[in-house]
Amino acid sequence: MLSWKQWMGLVAGSLALLAGLCSPGWAATSGSHYNYGVEGVLAATPPPPGWHYRMYNLWYNPSTLKDNSGNTVPVNFDLNVFASVQRLIHVTDIKILGADYFYDFVVPLIDTDFTFGSFSDSHSFTIGDIEIEPFALAWRQPRWDASFALAVIVPTGHFEATEPASPGLGYWSGRVTLGGTYYFDDKKTWSASVLTRTLINGEQDDTNITPGSEFIAEYGVGKEFMIANTWMIRPGLAGASYWQFTDDSDESATADQHKKAHAIGAELNVFYLPMLFQVNLRYLEEYGVDNGPEESRFIATLTKSF
Repeated sequence: MLSWKQWMGLVAGSLALLAGLCSPGWAATSGSHYNYGVEGVLAATPPPPGWHYRMYNLWYNPSTLKDNSGNTVPVNFDLNVFASVQRLIHVTDIKILGADYFYDFVVPLIDTDFTFGSFSDSHSFTIGDIEIEPFALAWRQPRWDASFALAVIVPTGHFEATEPASPGLGYWSGRVTLGGTYYFDDKKTWSASVLTRTLINGEQDDTNITPGSEFIAEYGVGKEFMIANTWMIRPGLAGASYWQFTDDSDESATADQHKKAHAIGAELNVFYLPMLFQVNLRYLEEYGVDNGPEESRFIATLTKSF
């Protein structure tokens, strides 16, 4: 039977992969500053030069909790998350090492209701931890694209160690992004893309614990179709994987119980060319989860280019 301290560690792990690019959290293993699955087909291909506004909307409602062995925990667990994440991207005309230089920043708004046993907590729609990506490069070739970026996540959201629905995580993170897209035909209608994120986390406020480092891979395969030179439709298959690959700095029995999760699904991107406006709908089903919730997630992304 689990001790109370182990149960608390499991609660912390249950919030591992929550909403928005910044997640609600509790204690050292409280979450991630990047929510896997928000990108899919063409994940590693940034937009062309210009300004781009993107809004990611995520719905996540898990009621199943997995332990360190991937078994379902028999406990009353329910999590309701909606996140609307605002991202502004500027792809410049500046060339560095043959790549387009771009930068962006992200502001998440998060609404969370959390229940574990008889305990509950909630936070209404409020700002989470913002992300600043000051240096990013995009290489574009006839049959492939590649991207590299450096970002920092700032703990601007409210955080309390005793409030698992806190919109902030209470620590800084640094992130390295690396990815590539391959086109199977000269017209670039068939594509396969993989985007990786590596996060190194700082010490958390209140707990003085440093969460373990994380690695995320998002991928997708898609096919574009033109309709009447006005619409571009791109259906595809998408997936994502998440691994915590170092221990938390905590000395508890659960500090070495790393989080892990995978998801697979499908997406549809609709691009109305005259307005430079896109809608992307993605559905992912989670599997192979350790130390966290397991459920389906739905992401709707709106993009307007200028």
